Amino acid sequence: MTTANESTSNRRPRYFGRYRQIALVLVKYQLGEIARSVGLERFLPFHWIPPSNPWQKQTYSKPVRVRMALEELGTTFVKVGQILSTRTDVLPSEYTRELAKLQDSLKPISFDLVEEVVKEELGKPVAQLFAHFEPEPLGVASIGQAHGAKLEDGTDVVVKVQKPGVFEQVSRDMDILRHLATAASRRATTFQQHDVGAVVEELADTMTGEMDFIREGHSAETFARFFLDDPAVHIPRIYWQYTTSRVITMERITGTNIMDLKSLDKAGFDRKDLARRSVGLWVRMVFENPVFHADPHPGNLFVEADGRLGLVDFGMIGLVDDEVRNNLVNGVRAMLDRDVDLLIDSLLDLGAVAPIGSREELRRDLKHIMSHYPLVNTELRSASNLADLFAVIRRNRVQLPANTFLLLKTMAMAQSLGRGLDNDFDFFSVLAPHVDKVVKDLYRPSRILKRFPRAAAELAVFGAGLPNRLIRIVKSVERGELRIKTDVSGVERHMEHLERMLNRAIIGIIIAAGILALAIAYLATRVGH
Repeated sequence: MTTANESTSNRRPRYFGRYRQIALVLVKYQLGEIARSVGLERFLPFHWIPPSNPWQKQTYSKPVRVRMALEELGTTFVKVGQILSTRTDVLPSEYTRELAKLQDSLKPISFDLVEEVVKEELGKPVAQLFAHFEPEPLGVASIGQAHGAKLEDGTDVVVKVQKPGVFEQVSRDMDILRHLATAASRRATTFQQHDVGAVVEELADTMTGEMDFIREGHSAETFARFFLDDPAVHIPRIYWQYTTSRVITMERITGTNIMDLKSLDKAGFDRKDLARRSVGLWVRMVFENPVFHADPHPGNLFVEADGRLGLVDFGMIGLVDDEVRNNLVNGVRAMLDRDVDLLIDSLLDLGAVAPIGSREELRRDLKHIMSHYPLVNTELRSASNLADLFAVIRRNRVQLPANTFLLLKTMAMAQSLGRGLDNDFDFFSVLAPHVDKVVKDLYRPSRILKRFPRAAAELAVFGAGLPNRLIRIVKSVERGELRIKTDVSGVERHMEHLERMLNRAIIGIIIAAGILALAIAYLATRVGH
């Protein structure tokens, strides 16, 4: 008798043809083990994956074959590969380096299709909307491509047009990827160290945001308001009368690419100054703004003739609040002080899921890479140190939430950008004033007093339930249900940390007593009034 589950699994699923196409492409590039791990063999003829020939010399490495397969599978998979190329916490470096090449391997769509989309979205042919429209694209992305144009009043603009059918294609493929992620979590231990379902949802959210040009336009205006008081930063104006969810028209930024070093030198720009100002853009966004531009790719930053920095492409943004900012500051301090335990705590406070393996292994690996860090108050000289940090996170199976990784990745890319402009660039000299400001603000008396009523209320709620908790614990002890497991290995090594924690606790108690006295005096004054 056939069970309901068997009947369901034997049904031809929705998008059967696309499933089979994906399976065949994977087999074509000798990636049968990936097809098998996500359950795609059932979409192949006879449910059979031909074995690779062990005596045949591989012409291409596995990372190259993965990149080639993604290219053949089209828009969604190319975009997924581009996003994963930045996820050094998920993939080894040999894969991220290869997938980064997907940025430059895209072919443009025909100008006829561009004209068709513009007419559908804006209601008129290109010739009636623009005084001039360049048929050759300025750039090609997986979701759309950009063309130079000129408005009727002579204003130079860039028109970004979404490729036809992209939204439907991405929606279909992301639905398939969700099902494959579920299968992979059940079948392959390789995928179990990461929550692949959550990774797929993060990819879906990112792609959905980038496909909405209205949202990108509003993001551009948000950053324009933020940098309004800085005449050295140029955010392009959005022309809303020529903008829809599939077409966006913005002011054209003309200048030299931030990584075109020869042209910058020829024009007489001071690269050390450019490094500080460029990285300062992202540091300021992270520490002073609720949102930050999450793609500090060199292709998104230009140096204009008058020295202004022109920032473009606002499809990917990240969010940061005071709590995240404070935890980031603790992480920076931990790296500078070589405080491994504080760094681990900061990662957990940033939302990282505790490692599946041993915390001691994670601690040992972090201790090793941090032994190569410089002393306190000197520069973390190599951007590779942050890459090493991500490698340790991946190796120890620490899962970072999307926004946390986006924040850390953005900081690492900003540092790399500065180092590309100036070999002697001191990243932490740009970071330090912002870190100090956050620390001073966090411990400002008025800020502490402002937090006191909420802390007091939380303490009161906890205290009210404490007797019942203690009674439950005592009863568990009496029934023999409570088990205490101790590990005294490495006690000597941890005594130093214990002493430091006790000192901090004593100082904290003294400070808390002072704050409590101030609060009581304040409340007494209020009651007197």
